[in-house]
Amino acid sequence: MGNNSLNMLFKVCFFSVLFSALVHGKPLSLVTSEGPPHTINNKLFSGIDLDVTKAVLRQLGHSVNLHFVALGRAEMLVRSGQYDLMAPIFFAKDSDNFYISDPIVTYKPMVFSLSERNLSPDSISDLAKYAVITFQGAPGYFGDAFKVMSEQAQYKESADMSVIPEMLAKSRYDFAVLDQYIFYYFYRLNDKQRPIDIFKHHYLIPPVTASVAFKDQMLRNRFNYELKKFKQGKGYAKIVEAYLGRMEQVALTEAQ
Repeated sequence: MGNNSLNMLFKVCFFSVLFSALVHGKPLSLVTSEGPPHTINNKLFSGIDLDVTKAVLRQLGHSVNLHFVALGRAEMLVRSGQYDLMAPIFFAKDSDNFYISDPIVTYKPMVFSLSERNLSPDSISDLAKYAVITFQGAPGYFGDAFKVMSEQAQYKESADMSVIPEMLAKSRYDFAVLDQYIFYYFYRLNDKQRPIDIFKHHYLIPPVTASVAFKDQMLRNRFNYELKKFKQGKGYAKIVEAYLGRMEQVALTEAQ
């Protein structure tokens, strides 16, 4: 066999091995904190954010091992190099050994009321004269106007977010404030067909995008490329439907 043939054979073998390594990458360690339906510590269902992340990485040839820790520790564990990635992360920028993906999911903090009440607040301040239920610590997320409102309204914070949709549905409160995914996840937890047209949405709080943080910049770049293709298909909608049921009446699209 001549030198040219040997060189060609070497190149073929080299690129075959390289391609195989890319397609069948090593398992990745993802660290997160539990917060249904975005992140769920369950062997069968891991939540919208994590399912999106795993689906994209699967297309890159990677399996993912999930590790759940106390809120706030995940970022430190990735920055220190102990884990490969974390999700979700908000308001973050690239830094040394910590690279932020394009948005995977848009969190939509929402003010809900009952449609039959026909309430139409124009701002958070307008809630001050009503009964409002929300999650524990909400004023720390939604700014000064929300904090002022919370001190003036008939205001309740619930440590158990699962009860909030039911309290509104039973007219115990005039308004509920909760992420749109979380609200409908708990409202339909035991019945994905429950009607949702009984609720009215008030878009008074800006949405927030969630991303994935990687310790490897090249993997983050490849993830972004595959994520864009994933969003153009039907995979995202199928993941959301698995947790919330069909949501024709509500715009629950991912961040573009």
